[in-house]
Amino acid sequence: MKRRWLIAVLVVLGTGVVMVNAQFSRDYTNEFLESSTSRALIQSYGALKSNYLNDVDEETLIEGAITGMLEALDDPYTYYKTPTAAARDLQDQSGSFEGIGAVLTPRNRNTERGVEVLQVYRDGPAYGAGVERGDFFISVDGTDVTEMTPSEVADLVRGPGGTEVHLVMQRPGVEERIEFRIIRGTIQIVSVDSTMLGDDVGYISLTTFANMQLTDQMTAALDSLIERGAQSLVLDLRDNSGGFLAQGISVADAFLASGDIVFNRARGVTQRLAYADPAWYDLPMVVLVNEYSASASEIVAGALQDNGRALVVGEQTFGKGVAQHVLPLSNGGQLVYMSFEWLTPNRNSISAEGITPDVIAIDDRYPQRIMAEGTGADAGQVIEIVIDGETVGSATADEEGNFEFYTAIVRTPSEVQGEANLDLEHDNALRIAVETLRGTTAAGM
Repeated sequence: MKRRWLIAVLVVLGTGVVMVNAQFSRDYTNEFLESSTSRALIQSYGALKSNYLNDVDEETLIEGAITGMLEALDDPYTYYKTPTAAARDLQDQSGSFEGIGAVLTPRNRNTERGVEVLQVYRDGPAYGAGVERGDFFISVDGTDVTEMTPSEVADLVRGPGGTEVHLVMQRPGVEERIEFRIIRGTIQIVSVDSTMLGDDVGYISLTTFANMQLTDQMTAALDSLIERGAQSLVLDLRDNSGGFLAQGISVADAFLASGDIVFNRARGVTQRLAYADPAWYDLPMVVLVNEYSASASEIVAGALQDNGRALVVGEQTFGKGVAQHVLPLSNGGQLVYMSFEWLTPNRNSISAEGITPDVIAIDDRYPQRIMAEGTGADAGQVIEIVIDGETVGSATADEEGNFEFYTAIVRTPSEVQGEANLDLEHDNALRIAVETLRGTTAAGM
């Protein structure tokens, strides 16, 4: 197996993100109490606890104060994770979790509320119980979840392996609701999808870098593709928003025999963070990106591009080139805050404009998002949505006569984890990537 990348600076790396100990060089308690505004915060807390009309939950008040403090920075990369969210993320990042084996998505992509099943893993507990893609949640163990988000429903559905969860779901086209009693199991998270494109082109998609097993999963998929005859490779990083910096560096190094991988800059000081070791996969390759490729995805694309290892095909990437520290808090939550930025091997700032592709290819896999809402209809009335004489869908008015409509823009994933489900006919960017790859192979790049 390939040796790990070499680190030039001693750091502990985490989820796009650097893990730090919850210790500081000085005690901030007295300094906090010296501020009149800080004392005002404590006074407000005391007043609400003792004199507010209704009982208040102190944890809710304090978490609200933390959230408000971070929102005041107006920085999308600095935020608070509740203990529940932090625990769920740690499970996912480990590469496995205990649940039913289904991927959830919001039914209403405008409000992000209401939850349906996007994918059911074959041979998992949900698959065995008969849950299907498109089923939407009504209740979990007696709790109404019709207005919850996917993460909120996931928190209820997950639980220790061997325990039972009771689901009530509605299936489109079926009048009666369906009940499932499912025994939870251990679900392995596979973040690598692969297949062959023709006889000699291998394809690998990395869906996230927030999986500690990602590099091992990728190398296993690569070895399998090579055994099946792959002589070149498309590495697809579209829609991959990042994750563990360590996994990003490791993935880049898997394709580099030498050269720098990434630099970091903090308060004006730039230093090399990682460079490649000699072991590598030497397949000719291209990297496929889109506007949602971010963070660790941009580190990989930038490293391979700047070292002349691969052409980048697709759209200008997102431009998230900042690193975040993750501070574990005493209540089990996490404080995530921006600390420094990444530079490509040529010292280009990723935050400034992202990665510019060598070959532009628009990602046209998804149809245009169409959303409509209205009121004044009769309860239960079906409203057809017509554009240029063509009916694109319908919505049913609720008891108050309100209705809303949206088009689903998610692709249909394979029910087999690790198996890529592609549609070359409706994927212009992938076609261009393959054509580019074949061209560079013929030219001897």
